[in-house]
Amino acid sequence: MDLILIILIPILIVCGCAAFRIIPKIPMSIMPALLLGIIIGGSVFGHDFFHAPLGPIPITLDRLLLLAAVGLFAWRWLKGREDLPKFNMMDLAILVWIAGLTLNTLSHDWRAMDNSPLSRLLFFNLLPVTVYFLARSYKTKIADLRIITLVLGGFGIYLALIALAEVSEFYAVIFPRYIVNSEESEFWGRGRGPFLNPVSNGIFLSVCLCCCWMWWPRINRFGKFGLIMVAALFSAGCFATLTRSVWLGFVVGAAIFTWFPASRQQRGALMLAATMVAIIAFPFVSEKIWSFKRDKDVSVADMEQSSQLRKLFFTLAVDMFQDRPIVGCGFGQYTIAKRPYLQDPYSGQPLSLVKPFYQHNVFLAYLVETGLVGLTTLLWVLAVVAYAAWSIWIDKSLDLWPRQFGLLTLVVIAHYFISGMFHDVSIVPMNQTLFFFLAGIVNNIHSNGTEFSTSPSSPSNNDPVPPNQLDFGYPTFSEKATFS
Repeated sequence: MDLILIILIPILIVCGCAAFRIIPKIPMSIMPALLLGIIIGGSVFGHDFFHAPLGPIPITLDRLLLLAAVGLFAWRWLKGREDLPKFNMMDLAILVWIAGLTLNTLSHDWRAMDNSPLSRLLFFNLLPVTVYFLARSYKTKIADLRIITLVLGGFGIYLALIALAEVSEFYAVIFPRYIVNSEESEFWGRGRGPFLNPVSNGIFLSVCLCCCWMWWPRINRFGKFGLIMVAALFSAGCFATLTRSVWLGFVVGAAIFTWFPASRQQRGALMLAATMVAIIAFPFVSEKIWSFKRDKDVSVADMEQSSQLRKLFFTLAVDMFQDRPIVGCGFGQYTIAKRPYLQDPYSGQPLSLVKPFYQHNVFLAYLVETGLVGLTTLLWVLAVVAYAAWSIWIDKSLDLWPRQFGLLTLVVIAHYFISGMFHDVSIVPMNQTLFFFLAGIVNNIHSNGTEFSTSPSSPSNNDPVPPNQLDFGYPTFSEKATFS
């Protein structure tokens, strides 16, 4: 069966690419479609759904799609249809970060734990960075941005429904089946989604909600009512993750996407509404939000102990950092390097309790494994991407679509910080891929701003449509030459 899939999947990829070339109704370029396919395919049909051993690197659908994307860009570049972009600060920050991560990995025992450090470097970091440079280099168009929002919005509806089915134990409708049948029992009983991780599921739900909300100024009253229903579904799916950091990130993300586009009068109304909701809801949730049963096979007492373990994670990280402050213990080496510290008789704390766990903070994880060098470069990358995203949003000369993608990237960064304070969000490859995909689009827009600016001779996409009109912005058949 694996051999059949290995032969069949490349054929389907080639047929799909050919369809994009010959079907004029599809208003999207091939490259963004492939990159979007990597994110959704890797999320739903990733390693847990299908993988075939072929040498040292297992074959999965998202890796085949990435190989096709790299081949497509190389072919277009050799044909002179694509130019390499001019190097800028974001490119430099990401290259310095990934180069430092690579050197740190190879300078330690990268073969440890069955090549686990090397696998993390390759699949969780190098492949997402490749997605970044492809999204950064390809000449993305506004029509591509529209379709990305529609596809991610639809994907979010799927994620919300699956999360609700998980917490309600309605397992018969859950697809793919590995979500239910997986041997991975951590977070069982929460809305894990195809990621088998409620934090990743929450991050994607927040991003997908914002993608849907981009259409708000472009649709009529019936469409706005539908968006409100979709937002309610997404909120229920987020609640089904039963993860406090996800809830906080979801609220902050929604606030970012609502506050900044609002006028001064609308912001006053939003503040009043938020205050009233907080006053009404606080008596009902204040006592239950800190201790409640989440995982199916874990008690409330276990959950309370899990919260107390975070102090031990911090103590352990400080002890390990003090011994290796510059380059850390080695990327991917935390599981081995922490062992001598767990039996420290002078700490006065039961550090042995954290033995089965990874570090529960992405910044402490980088500090311990890669030292100040790794953490500084990571923060540099996040700061540069955030600055570019904010610059796009405040640039009123740009069309509203690219400006909204700047805001969407700020939502992802906010989630990275909020969820990253309580979880190592870097150990889920699709988190990294989503972030670098959006970072590549933002850099693409930032570097080619004139191509995304509003034209004085044509109607601006910044203007809302009349209340009786839907504007999905699809091109007519005569415009098909515009899209490659």
